[in-house]
Amino acid sequence: MRCFCFLCQPLQIKYHLINNHVMVKKMTGRIGTIGVFFIVFNIIIGCSHHPPMEQSVLPGPVFKTRLKPASHTRLPLLRPGQSPTTSIVAVGDIMVGSHVTQYLDKYGVGYPFDSTRHILKSGDVTFGNLEAPFSKTGTPFDKKFTFKIDPKYARGLPAAGFDVVTLANNHSMDFGEEALINTMLTLDTLGIAHCGASASYPDACKPAIVKRDGITIAFLGYTMTFPEEFWARDDTAGTCYPYETDMIATIQKCENIADYTVVTFHWGRELHTLPTDYQIVFAHTAIDAGADLILGHHPHILQGLEVYKNRLIIYSLGNFAFGSYSNKAKESIILKTWMTDAGLLYAKVFPISVHNAEVNFQPKRVNAERAAAVIDHLNDISTGLNKNASIINDDGIIWGEWKMPDSSLVTIQE
Repeated sequence: MRCFCFLCQPLQIKYHLINNHVMVKKMTGRIGTIGVFFIVFNIIIGCSHHPPMEQSVLPGPVFKTRLKPASHTRLPLLRPGQSPTTSIVAVGDIMVGSHVTQYLDKYGVGYPFDSTRHILKSGDVTFGNLEAPFSKTGTPFDKKFTFKIDPKYARGLPAAGFDVVTLANNHSMDFGEEALINTMLTLDTLGIAHCGASASYPDACKPAIVKRDGITIAFLGYTMTFPEEFWARDDTAGTCYPYETDMIATIQKCENIADYTVVTFHWGRELHTLPTDYQIVFAHTAIDAGADLILGHHPHILQGLEVYKNRLIIYSLGNFAFGSYSNKAKESIILKTWMTDAGLLYAKVFPISVHNAEVNFQPKRVNAERAAAVIDHLNDISTGLNKNASIINDDGIIWGEWKMPDSSLVTIQE
């Protein structure tokens, strides 16, 4: 298994093309809580134009019956001598092509991240969904919208603090296997870990491993969006679809090699604020199998958050730096979570504007009034997922399922 430790020399890996174009073969046989020691927290962070958003989601639940949850033993929240917390910063869809490139050429490749860089670099690990291949070559797939970005623009990602990205989405294969492999090589050169797509199904479903200060975090990337031709098969390149048995087995294996397992899903209906039934089923199943955090993306707007077995689920992180002028995707968030070996300690949402007519493809923090509106909206769409409870306070904090300390003991800084 590859180590993507920040201190290690990036690994150069050669990927071999299986064939010039991915020939899809039908895969068969795969469908197949609390004593707490108080901690003094110091959180230092600190009518659309082309290309519009694409309808490419699975229309409904994949399985006719609910999945049976796997057994998983949970540990006490905190114990004497235990390392208290690991932080992960997460954002949604990143696509710095199309309209964005003129700004990159003028202001530099780090332009889209300049206003939020201090938050992005504040966590132990920073994650995003890379929604387009980095490649100059490749054959476009016959679909309405295809994205491809010059690899020279990829240098903005590590400079902004990104450590790991998922490639499991409905655009990584827009220009075929060649462009996918070029993307992986580009990320490897930059020292950015990646998951969710590769030259074969087994490799696509392998975790990306990130190590920080003696802590190992496994990231798994899955996609449940069309076109189905983009899903990897045993002998063809593509993205990782979460076949039930395989997904559970992989998560359980990650439990043996990592301190935390983060599972990311490209799923849901675009521009819908509520998750579908199948999203909830898969999120719960992943946590039952051992996942510690669920990060969703694809709808381009925010979907609700849920605390399930003291594990945080965000069904959609919404857009981040995305090359589209959309009047439907205006506000989003940056999510920062602090975890222990028993799950969520607490999290914070940072409301941002991603309305590109306003921010010109550089997501920005919003003022207090707009931030309050975003938090109210998130609570509105999350209460039904949390037994009608509002889980986000006015400061954007989500506490884990343990007794919250007196607020006078807690200092929240950015």
